[in-house]
Amino acid sequence: MVKRARWKFTMSTLATTRNTPAIHDGVLFANFDNDKLYALDLSKGNELWSVRVGGRVSESISNPMVAHGLLFVVGGGQCHAVDLGTHAIRWSASCDSEATSSPIVVDDDVYVGTRLGGVVAIDARTGAERWRVQLRCGESVQSAVSVTRDQVVVGTRRDFVEGHVVALDRATGVERWSAKAGAMGNGGAPAIKGSTVYALSGLGKCLRALDLASGKERWSYETGGALWGTPAVADGVVCFTGDHKILHALDEKTGKEIWSVALDKPPTATVSPAIAGGVVYMGAGNAVHAWTLREGTERWRWKAPYRVTTAPLVADGTVYVGCDRAVIALG
Repeated sequence: MVKRARWKFTMSTLATTRNTPAIHDGVLFANFDNDKLYALDLSKGNELWSVRVGGRVSESISNPMVAHGLLFVVGGGQCHAVDLGTHAIRWSASCDSEATSSPIVVDDDVYVGTRLGGVVAIDARTGAERWRVQLRCGESVQSAVSVTRDQVVVGTRRDFVEGHVVALDRATGVERWSAKAGAMGNGGAPAIKGSTVYALSGLGKCLRALDLASGKERWSYETGGALWGTPAVADGVVCFTGDHKILHALDEKTGKEIWSVALDKPPTATVSPAIAGGVVYMGAGNAVHAWTLREGTERWRWKAPYRVTTAPLVADGTVYVGCDRAVIALG
């Protein structure tokens, strides 16, 4: 069934969101490149409240995240924690002048990568710094980290070509392994499923599957164009895309292609696919698409009023996407 817009929250000025929204307790949180975070009623899309955090939060390609009664976002070189009860900033912790990645909260820790090639671990409740490391490869971190029980895995880049996947000890920040993988794209994090890390290599035009324990390559898949975003992995399938206007679906164990579909327009560099309920969702150009995960059959497409600029967020049968000037709920 073709989706329809349930609601649309539109900015009065030309402002863009490149950040996938977050949902908590009937509220959707979205940030635009006007230094503000917005809390929207999940069912109606009207603004409940907003807060200025300082710095153009969307420049950092920083998705908001909710934990411990706090809303976390990176902007202006800092990680901010907004109290969901008072709507005021409870604490702000310095990352560096060009902090870029989305905050990832696991247990009581927040992890943030920086353009200057570092990773910072912060106490989620107080904002106190736990540890800070500068990666030995000397490359920029422009994507969110991925966190396991005992490791922090991060993708790096230099000049859009060179890059690594680096695994750090979660407790200390000490490097465990580093694998050359090509430059990670803006906003794209390594995806982890089981014992495998899936990393896109930007202009290297390649998806690599690496062993989580050692960084050793298990398989790789080359494409005809630059790749970006974060791979989506579910039900034995890994999906990814890039500027070559193709969505790929591979077997997660072998790297063999299951199917691929051509897109009318390339997605923006901040767009990734999302998988939910056996369906792959993604925006490309001014359209949102849905395909069956196993066959790649298009179930529906919806023409958006603006260019789609975020990965979809799927919750309770509704698809939420960010666009130039708007956040839209499809249901």
